[in-house]
Amino acid sequence: MRVNEDLSVNASNLEEFEEIIGFRFKDKSYLIQALLHGSLFSGDKEKLGNFRKANNLENKDYEKLEYLGDSVLGLIIAEFAYHDKEIDKYAHSNGLTIEGVSTKIKEILASNKNLKPVAQKIRLSRFVLAEEHVNIEGKLSDIIEALIGAIYLDGGYNGKTTNTGNCSFVNSNYSIARDFVYRFFDIDNALKNISVSNPKGLLQERFHKNRIGNPFYKIIDEEGPDHDKYFTVGLYLGDKLLATGSGNSKRKAEQAAADLHLRHLGLDKDL
Repeated sequence: MRVNEDLSVNASNLEEFEEIIGFRFKDKSYLIQALLHGSLFSGDKEKLGNFRKANNLENKDYEKLEYLGDSVLGLIIAEFAYHDKEIDKYAHSNGLTIEGVSTKIKEILASNKNLKPVAQKIRLSRFVLAEEHVNIEGKLSDIIEALIGAIYLDGGYNGKTTNTGNCSFVNSNYSIARDFVYRFFDIDNALKNISVSNPKGLLQERFHKNRIGNPFYKIIDEEGPDHDKYFTVGLYLGDKLLATGSGNSKRKAEQAAADLHLRHLGLDKDL
């Protein structure tokens, strides 16, 4: 993605990306924010500040939109699970809960492995706003979630706003975000891909079935600059540290910790 001399983002590049994803933003600042990696301008805070002003951006990078997009994606998958009777059959036949299976499906769809073809379909790496020397491959899954958040907030040119009480509700935003997920994610085949490659979901389900309690993850350490962090995460049950894991994202570190604990339990091959 090209940045012009006046620090605005090249309009033709934005239009090309919108054509690829099949969605046209009313407010281009949401799209730019979703594509903004923390490495842009190599830590030059003044230039980044000017860039944000030139493009009317609220935040320093994509991360807040990623958080929103992750929640929207979760809701889309929960709705899918609610209507899909095959998920009911799978859960009952394996002694699992609907909630547990839905969580596994979300983790499968949002994994780096399964988001890689989505990133390729939309040629995402071409359009991320980052310094050329920075390897962004490990962040593409996060940026896709940020894009879902941006689509949800913006609603596109067909969004219709109605007033409900004291708040304004854009009644088409969710369905438009859902359309994007259904178009580019392999949601229909996610159930077939549930396996031991999804350690967090498997461990959560095991704890739930045995009424052991609710495990949680906490960052123990993080190293590196903002755009290239390396995390060490602890898996806890109450005050007890069960395992640690590391990775270049919080999600990867959490998965590594869950996988290690499954191996300690001898459950990595059979839950």
